[in-house]
This record gives sequence, structure tokens and C-alpha cells, in this order.
Amino acid sequence: MIPALRANPRLLGLGVIAGVLLVAAVLTQAHVRLASSQVIAVGARQTEETVPLDDPRASIWESVAPVEIPLSAQQAAIPMGGGGIRAIAVRALHDDKRIYFRLEWDDQTKDMSAFAPQSFRDAAAIELPADGVSTLPSFCMGQTGGQVNIWHWKADWQADIDSGFVSVPQTYPNAAADLYPFQDDNTFYAGRAAGNILSQTSRNTPVENLVASGFGTLSTGEGQMVGGKGVWDNGKWYVLFDRAMEAQGDTYAPLEPGQKTNVAFAVWDGSKGERDGIKSVSQFADLSVEGAGGGGANIPSIVILGLLLAVAVGAAGYVIYNERLKKRA
Repeated sequence: MIPALRANPRLLGLGVIAGVLLVAAVLTQAHVRLASSQVIAVGARQTEETVPLDDPRASIWESVAPVEIPLSAQQAAIPMGGGGIRAIAVRALHDDKRIYFRLEWDDQTKDMSAFAPQSFRDAAAIELPADGVSTLPSFCMGQTGGQVNIWHWKADWQADIDSGFVSVPQTYPNAAADLYPFQDDNTFYAGRAAGNILSQTSRNTPVENLVASGFGTLSTGEGQMVGGKGVWDNGKWYVLFDRAMEAQGDTYAPLEPGQKTNVAFAVWDGSKGERDGIKSVSQFADLSVEGAGGGGANIPSIVILGLLLAVAVGAAGYVIYNERLKKRA
């Protein structure tokens, strides 16, 4: 007679639960995010060459293979719609200090003003999971417990930098107005006096750094560290984004050589009336930063779930086998 191994099923069940919690804790401490497996992947190639910050069409980008990202109309929250841009070509580089993204898409109209009520600008955005996020957030503005960081390039901000701030005289050159004696006094411009970034007349970057944790939570980030440059040429937009890889503050995820994370994109076509939630969006794609070392891995959730399921099945099998041995005894 084979002696039965004595085991308490309740203790085994608690052990399985404790094991799952332990695995989750280890993955969290190791900054390993459980993310859905993605077919589309963007790689930020390491380079020793200088990446020109004032020329998105510089020759260095010709050596980087583009990744085509499909876009579709935003249908997750009101106002829904968009879809005027069907795809963008994405290239990425880094030099160990800064990371660069170059976006390119077809657009036959150059919309660089949003000053008049009937005018809407062209724009593009990059979205990254924020620092400390353990699961992949929603690609539409994240969610509670899943904050995202958004870099938003705006064509009208680009025009302010390239050609000077656009105001009423430039938008309505034939309009007549009385003398306004306080034109240069910010006391009478509430937005400027409050430091609202949207009210600035002098800009250093055409890109706004934003954070969000769900619909209705989008807000300007504490640090405006993202640079960029957009150029329209012969029916195409070429837009460059750049940021230091070592992020400032706890919200913005650092990007390190060897790191794997995720990235999503959005584009607005102003001539089609696209603004706010009316836009073309992508799902999250994989982002790999070329190089040795780096941050946490991006392990597909199906792999992790498979391992956890194997542990649970093994424990259950052990309990059943032990009970059968007891009955035979």
C-alpha cells in the first residue's frame, strides 16, 4: 500500500493565491508590465549621429525604416468621429540622451490656424503609459489607475513660432477696432496673467506635454520638456518630437536603452473639421528602445496568465491526486 501524502486542500488553495500575489508583487517591483501582444512594433534605433531638431526631413531619417500605423475614427467617447487620416509612417531614434519620433502622413491642406471659430488646425499626438503603470492603459486617454502621458503637436503653435503670434489683425485684416490702451498689459488678459499655456503669445515649443487618467481628465503636465518641429511639404506633414530620455518628475516614464513599453498615435485634419475627440487614432503598438540594459520588460499578458494557470492546474492536480491516494489507503 502506498502511503498517502497528507495535505490540507484549504492550505493548498491559500498557497496558490499567495503564489499569484507574490508573482504580481515581483512583476510590479521589477517594473514588468502585463501588456497585450501587439503585431505592430516601433523600434527606436540607437544612433551616434546628430539628429537635427529643426528639420524633420533631415537625411538621417532616410536610414530608418518606417512603420506604418493604421488609424481609425475615434468611437470611444463623445464627440466621436474623425478618421480623415487613414495611416501614418513612424520612425524613431535615440542617442542615449534624447529620444526622437518622426511622424509622416498625407494631408493635401495645410491648416495652421485655430484662431477663428470656423478654423481648425492640423495636429498630431504621441501617447505613452505613464511611469508606475503596471497594466496597459486604455489607448483613449487612459483610465483610473492607468495614467498616460501625451505629447501634442499643434500646427497653430508651430505657426506662432515660425511666423509670430496670430491674433485678430492677422485673422481679420479688414476689421476696424477702436484703440485699446491696455494691449500690452497682462492684467487685462486673464489667461496670460494666470499663466495658462494656451494663452501664451511667445512659445518655445509647438508641443504641449499632457497627462490623463480617463475621459475628461486631460490636463497640462507640470513640466513642458517635449520639443518638436512640423513642416508641411507637397501634400505631406513631417513632424518631429524629441524629449530627454531621463524624464523629469514621477509622472513621465523614463525611456532607457533596452526598454520595452507601448506607444499610440493620433492625428487631426483641420480642413475636415477635426478637433478635440474628433480625430484619427491608433491602438497601442509595442515600442522597443534599442540598446543594452534598461527598464522593465513588456511581457505579453497571455504568457503570464498561462504561467499562473499552469501553477493553479498543477496545485489542483496535486490535491486531486492526494485525495485519491487517501481513498485507496
